[in-house]
Amino acid sequence: MKIHNLGGALLFFGFLLANGIAQRSGPQPVDIWTAMQKSLKGAKSITPKGGFVPDESTAVKIGKAAAIAQYGEKTISQEMPFRARLYGDTWLVIGTLHPQGALGGTAVIKISKTDGRILFMTHQA
Repeated sequence: MKIHNLGGALLFFGFLLANGIAQRSGPQPVDIWTAMQKSLKGAKSITPKGGFVPDESTAVKIGKAAAIAQYGEKTISQEMPFRARLYGDTWLVIGTLHPQGALGGTAVIKISKTDGRILFMTHQA
């Protein structure tokens, strides 16, 4: 009988010890990226009726961002403004040659209206 009480006492002491250590160390910092990954498990994505790239303004922003990442801000800043036109389910985004009609090239990007994927990118010379 004494052994049973000793086991219970040891278990209780272990609980108190663990609880005390946890309280002294305080709350552990949470990695926001790990927490977000966990919270997204089983979540369902939205599917916009007009696609993820519903208009010219959105297509231009995505195209410019991709072009800057690939060709550099200095090069792309010389090709402003960018414009876009929709062909079926694909946005064609192009820069502007300066001065008008000058020899040279500009970035050309094709973007999926449905999911925003970059389908094609080049810089014409």
